[in-house]
Amino acid sequence: MGLDSHAQTAGRWLTRLRDHLAWRWSRVRRLPGLLVNHCFGNLWHDHWLRRRVRTTAGALTAERRCAVYVMYPRLGLQESHVSSLAYLARKGYVPLVVSNLPLAPQERERLRPLCWRLVERPNYGYDFGAYREGVLMALDELPRLDRLLMANDSAWFPVPATADWLAQAEPLDMDLVGAVSNDGWLDFLADPGRGRPWVPDAGTPQLHYCSFALLFGVRILKDPGFRKFWQGLTLTADKLETIRRGEVGLSRWVIDRGYRHAETLDITRFDQHLERMDAAQLRELAANLVIPEDTRLRQEQQALTAHPGSAADPQALRRFILWATAATGPAYALPHWSLPEQGFGFLKKSPMWLSGPTAQITESLIERYGDAPMLEEARRLARGDR
Repeated sequence: MGLDSHAQTAGRWLTRLRDHLAWRWSRVRRLPGLLVNHCFGNLWHDHWLRRRVRTTAGALTAERRCAVYVMYPRLGLQESHVSSLAYLARKGYVPLVVSNLPLAPQERERLRPLCWRLVERPNYGYDFGAYREGVLMALDELPRLDRLLMANDSAWFPVPATADWLAQAEPLDMDLVGAVSNDGWLDFLADPGRGRPWVPDAGTPQLHYCSFALLFGVRILKDPGFRKFWQGLTLTADKLETIRRGEVGLSRWVIDRGYRHAETLDITRFDQHLERMDAAQLRELAANLVIPEDTRLRQEQQALTAHPGSAADPQALRRFILWATAATGPAYALPHWSLPEQGFGFLKKSPMWLSGPTAQITESLIERYGDAPMLEEARRLARGDR
């Protein structure tokens, strides 16, 4: 092994060590709050906050298939909520709606014909606090349940209206199907020189499925451990801990027990798709990557794509697209490609308020694939309306 190879290996390990130490330090700083939440979070929720939970019977009847749909309607009930619920019901998944904000009487009445149960609860534990409420209710009250879908309003779906995620997910015949996964490319990201091949790191313990769309089969639903997971899930007001315990923890529970799992947006061969693109196509995709929170990556994106008429190195564009996708997450980064090319059907909402450039890209996607109510909602989110 030459000196350059030794230097690259050392660089990868130093990068991993730096990231690990930064993560450890962030946990140390949050330790007092984490201890309070760990010791008293569920006690506070189950013996006090649950007194404020309101349940309304819906007009639909659930039996074998149920969709726990979680929403945080900061702008009030939106047409996008109604569209998502109508899609789920049309596909045979009767919605159990859990709102982390109280609803107005007219909103409650509009939702009743679209659901089996409507639950309004205090926003404690974020989406996983709401999922816990809905999943346990479904398991308790639907003894014949053999398919359970979890979805939330962090993404618009279906986008476009003709997209059909369940038509992609159901034929996979897995115990768990997610729309997309995160953190499966840590080995690729460990090389700051971007020389690693595009190979997923399937063994990484951080690999998990994004919780905005998860479909569970009967084997998991009949496993007593699934109920125990939700009963024992520690709720917290700390968002990072909610992601770790909830989103990552649930995926690891499934994976570590040997259940079959898959995702509909499989980017294992994404590098091969990029190889078939010419320089103009690569530049267009690179310019329309949604990168909400990494300022350095957005600056690099601007530098690579600012002058459409100039000669660009296709390989440099490919490496940037792969890196930005792995670092940002494909659900955020790739809708310019995944909506038209893969029929993905989901468009994340948070880029509308996280940065101006990502809001502009997201708005242009809605103009192309969405509808007028969705566009108005997006613009209100960008303005910070409440």
